[in-house]
Amino acid sequence: MALGATPAGVVRLVLSRVSLLVGLGIFLGAGLSLWASTFVEALLYGLAPRDPATLVGSAAILAGVGAIAGWLPAHRASRIDPAAVLRDA
Repeated sequence: MALGATPAGVVRLVLSRVSLLVGLGIFLGAGLSLWASTFVEALLYGLAPRDPATLVGSAAILAGVGAIAGWLPAHRASRIDPAAVLRDA
């Protein structure tokens, strides 16, 4: 913001980077869980090894938590006065 970014631009930048990381984590985690489900199939009682509802539900929860975890600090950082921060440094 000290270099001319708007508060909305700061939030957008942080959320875009967080969503990229969360999306990558969901993609890799889903692939790994589909691969690992063949090994733990005997341990799953009453649940299919590749249950789509479980995969979609866990991905949705992860995306929601990631969005909140990214938005809270981004929103806080967008409200800080850059001049006050530079004076304190």
